[in-house]
Amino acid sequence: MPRRVLPFVLFLLFSLAAFGAIRSYDLFWQLATGRWIVEHRALPLTDPFALATEQREWIDGEWLYEIPLYAVHSVVGLEGLSIVRGMLAALIFTLAFLHARREAETPVAVLATAVAFAGAMAVLDLRPSGVAALLVVLMLSAKPLWARVLIAVVWINVHPSALLAPVVGAQRRIRDALILAAALLLNPHGWKAIVAPIELTMFVRSGGFVNAEWLPSPPLRFPILYVCIALAVAAFAKQPKRDWWRIALLAMFALLAVRHVRNQPLFFAAFPMLVPLPVLRPRIAYAAAAAAIALIAITTDHRLGVPPERFPVHAVAQLKASGLRGNIYNPDQFGGYLIWSFYPERRVLIDGRNELYRAFIPEWQQAREDGRKWNAVLRKYRIDLAVEEYRNPLRVTNAATGKVELLPADQVYWPRTEWLLLAKDDAGMVFARKAAFPGLSSPGRAGR
Repeated sequence: MPRRVLPFVLFLLFSLAAFGAIRSYDLFWQLATGRWIVEHRALPLTDPFALATEQREWIDGEWLYEIPLYAVHSVVGLEGLSIVRGMLAALIFTLAFLHARREAETPVAVLATAVAFAGAMAVLDLRPSGVAALLVVLMLSAKPLWARVLIAVVWINVHPSALLAPVVGAQRRIRDALILAAALLLNPHGWKAIVAPIELTMFVRSGGFVNAEWLPSPPLRFPILYVCIALAVAAFAKQPKRDWWRIALLAMFALLAVRHVRNQPLFFAAFPMLVPLPVLRPRIAYAAAAAAIALIAITTDHRLGVPPERFPVHAVAQLKASGLRGNIYNPDQFGGYLIWSFYPERRVLIDGRNELYRAFIPEWQQAREDGRKWNAVLRKYRIDLAVEEYRNPLRVTNAATGKVELLPADQVYWPRTEWLLLAKDDAGMVFARKAAFPGLSSPGRAGR
């Protein structure tokens, strides 16, 4: 295959393997934020969407992602965003391949990039962190200082991992690191955009909430991550003259990826660019690369748009059709989808922006275990509607008999004496408070 054609072939293969159904819960509040910014021609000073956020300054460090995301959606829709997801992954690893090919034989560069692609796709999605992985590739590839400064400025306005930019882009020069650090101040929030992610990290470490993307990366669930780390250690160990700058960079990315799932795309984007690649027989390298890409192509859900088993698409559609107004209770993972669907007509309780709910999260956790506190939360936020997830049955003590009974969770939290089951689908259920909507009767319901 001609050398010039190979990058285009890889881009096509990566795109076809990676496109698929929307998985990110955050994508929808990011779309809603992009819409809000475009409509108001300004950044929100405080959160406009949810009931339980603290009315303090919202440091939206992802605004430069949210505006283009909304613009692209306006053209291609949610189905088109599923294709854009694949193209983002393809762009990251095609560019990483072009860099790796400068210093290694083409077949092994293809293999290293394909393995990194396969490892990243376990967590890579159409998210600011995905764009951050692209910026890691660009930062490692850029030679002129002005280009690296520009990348750093874009990065700090796209994702808080930009705090790594002075290290990634320094290229062994302390002066460049200082200039890149200063460039991070070029954002609408100034120094607060640098402090905010540090405060969020401390909040995570305090144990104040549990979010899957902030958890460590277990080896059995993410084996390719640990295989790549082992390969990197072996490759650097065999290197006659150690390149300590590359070793330090990759060690930093590996530590971050092991510590938090959300950081894996950064590691995999850097992996083929930093590891000293060995020489392999071309047939073996190409065959292994094809197998890695095929693995992703086979295991990826290639449906377009929103998967109804992950988001309450049909139940929310029925709530929309009902015309009922009121504040909506919801679990945090549904918050973004509900904000996108209902704002400004209705407001939701919470969404996935954990840093905005520092006071509410412990209040919510306690309420899930105490009926009186639960009802107090519903009264406090004037909840008349609910979009609830399916939960495991609960053990409840019968007040009359004193016996412990196993009851469906939705009947405990939304007793039918007070709440009407308005709709349900594969992802969730919709309830309406009877007292708020006198004479309301249950419409036809979608089956679970």
